[in-house]
Amino acid sequence: ACRVPAADLEAIVEDRICALLRDSITVFNAAGDSSANVETSRNLIAQAAGLAQRWPTLAVPDKRMILQILVARIDVQAATVDITIRPTMLPAATRAHADLAKLAMSNMADVPTQALSVAATVRRTGMEMKLLIQSTAGTKHQEPDRSLLRLIGQARRFNDMFMNSRGKTIKELSKEANVSPSYFTRVFRLSYLAPEITKSILHGRHPAGLSAKSLLAHSQLERNWSRQRVQLGLA
Repeated sequence: ACRVPAADLEAIVEDRICALLRDSITVFNAAGDSSANVETSRNLIAQAAGLAQRWPTLAVPDKRMILQILVARIDVQAATVDITIRPTMLPAATRAHADLAKLAMSNMADVPTQALSVAATVRRTGMEMKLLIQSTAGTKHQEPDRSLLRLIGQARRFNDMFMNSRGKTIKELSKEANVSPSYFTRVFRLSYLAPEITKSILHGRHPAGLSAKSLLAHSQLERNWSRQRVQLGLA
């Protein structure tokens, strides 16, 4: 059995939960018994949609607690990722001032569940294994690589630090970022990736073999954007 890439699995689960939060019918049904008034249901739908919209900006611990509340289990099959959710926990999990930690630690053994499936298979891409989603048209769709996204985000943050450094040295900036000067320099250089390359990475349209590790190894990039595309296999 091959090892499932944790970042890819996490991305699939998060995307499926966000799609669930945007599904007004599912959220409406999660409002509970027929005595719930229209205003309560409308508020819940708005809260769920708002949570889906805010999801990319949430702190990682908050995301994990919400997933712990809503997701009962995850099973990776040969051709699918099966996500068992607790739809009746949606009202509590999406409440703006909910005590997520308390909810996450509560006993949910008897909470009703519902199974969701995402067509996906594990494939070797270069030296790594990737979990690829299969679209309804039957073609493989590559989700944006979370490690690459984090690296691009870090490169932009280091660039902002450098541009606002007021004469600070790389050593001083790297200490502020809690990384080594060598790592800071390599990541900082990636902030000068060609815009088209960055866009390809953000939308998951980069070569499957391009990983955060390999991109970091190519931090000595060509200055010419066209040559960068050739260097990274996007030409």
